[in-house]
Amino acid sequence: MQEKSFQPSTTSRRAASHEPAVLFGIKDEEKIEAFEKMLSELLRFSDTIPEALNKMVKAALACEFGNGILDGKKSDMMVKSISGSILADGELRRQALLVIDRFAKADELNA
Repeated sequence: MQEKSFQPSTTSRRAASHEPAVLFGIKDEEKIEAFEKMLSELLRFSDTIPEALNKMVKAALACEFGNGILDGKKSDMMVKSISGSILADGELRRQALLVIDRFAKADELNA
């Protein structure tokens, strides 16, 4: 299985709504578009909720601070801590699940 890159990419198509980016505090329009594009490329219906949430957190960090933030050994602890905080808060968990549902794609085998 090929590992997806968390490199921010831009798209020329504007999304109608940016609620997913608000969950992570991303405000720059280009970063929001890159974040949403990343989510649509990374999230799969076969992901568990913690896996999908970790992908979302990594995508948000990469878009907001650059891919280098995920290079350090402590980045896994940071992602786990942020993801755990989102799962522990009822409203944030609900928002995250809505984002997962919105952007997750079927796997090649499930398509």
